[in-house]
Amino acid sequence: MEAAPLPDLANALADLGLLMHTRDGGTLGVIAFAVLPSPELYRLPPESMHRLRTAIVGRLREHLRRNDRLYVLGQREWLLVLPALPGAGALPLAMRKLDRAFREAAPSIDGLRLHLRTACGGALFPDDGSDALHLVQSARIARLQADREGLPGCRYEPRFEKTDAATQALDAELRRAFTNDPGLQLHLQPQVDARDGRCVGVEALLRWQRASGEWVPPATILAAIERTGLRPHFNRWLFLKAAQASRRLTDAGFSLRLSINLAAADLLEPETPDLLFQALATWDVSPASIQIEITETGMVQEAQGALAVLREMDRRGLHLSIDDFGTGFSSMSYLRTLPVREIKIDQGFVRDLPQAGTEREITESIVRLGQRLGLEVVAEGVERAEIATALLAMGCHRQQGLHYSPARPLDDLLDWLATTGRSSTAIR
Repeated sequence: MEAAPLPDLANALADLGLLMHTRDGGTLGVIAFAVLPSPELYRLPPESMHRLRTAIVGRLREHLRRNDRLYVLGQREWLLVLPALPGAGALPLAMRKLDRAFREAAPSIDGLRLHLRTACGGALFPDDGSDALHLVQSARIARLQADREGLPGCRYEPRFEKTDAATQALDAELRRAFTNDPGLQLHLQPQVDARDGRCVGVEALLRWQRASGEWVPPATILAAIERTGLRPHFNRWLFLKAAQASRRLTDAGFSLRLSINLAAADLLEPETPDLLFQALATWDVSPASIQIEITETGMVQEAQGALAVLREMDRRGLHLSIDDFGTGFSSMSYLRTLPVREIKIDQGFVRDLPQAGTEREITESIVRLGQRLGLEVVAEGVERAEIATALLAMGCHRQQGLHYSPARPLDDLLDWLATTGRSSTAIR
């Protein structure tokens, strides 16, 4: 009989909060443990990867004390909570013990012996974090540092987070941007029905032009948001800007569903749905006009904790889309439990079409899967006419990319819609 799923990050934070307030001696520590990516792992089929994760969990449990606790953080990352340690020196000993456990006896899956590379990061309460989330973050940062330095494990140190002057200046400017910087914007990229050229939706994409005139890459913006703890501020800004844009599109006569991207971890925050629906109410926008996009990898990692929030959003009329579909290296069975209405093919598979090969086979498989499940299938990254034609031949009608239009400021998009005649039918 298969073991019950491990509790996730939300459970870990709740349990740590309780432990922090009820400690009766000893030191409270946490360890973030990860199996590092390798070609061997990426070549494993989903079923073998599932068996490997089960074997890893079993081995971790073998090295837990009676009161220790184990949680899942991601596909290849776990959290160990260690209450009542005899002292700070016990933390590095525990990390060395875990390193030996996997280095000296490689697990065997389907007859293949896998030599896994692992890394541990440790943190102690209250020195490395005065609350549950900060403590877990410190352990994960230490785990990243161990990976960078090629170490089996290390304890958190503040120096791991030191940044240079240029990064500090960018972070400071970004903090101000959410209140009074017109250079921080949402640009909207059309999604087109390739059969007749109609615009059937738009995706909101983050853009920022600093006071110096420099355009900051979106990945850099998002990294700074996470680094500075601005995610709650960003989400409030995002929800209001998206609702405002949707209202203007509707008022101009265009019934287009607007997609916004959220991190899967946002769905573990209880206030996220309320903030979003408050923004929609402020601008009198129907929830059916908004779609939430979550990357597949993030959704697989957080599906257990986020399921209740996703179902509530679906019940209240929002749509859910899985972005970068095909990159999650996991069983697709979660599509049966999540209220998903759309999947977006990762542009890495689309870019090399219409050439024959693995990418084409994967793309065709995703299109057929979506059709069988009654889901909308969108291809993004469509940059050339021959790619659009190949996708259309596969039955993928909804397409997005530079072949049709770049992401545009809202005023520019309204002009484009009006002059090209590419207005949509009503939102379905």
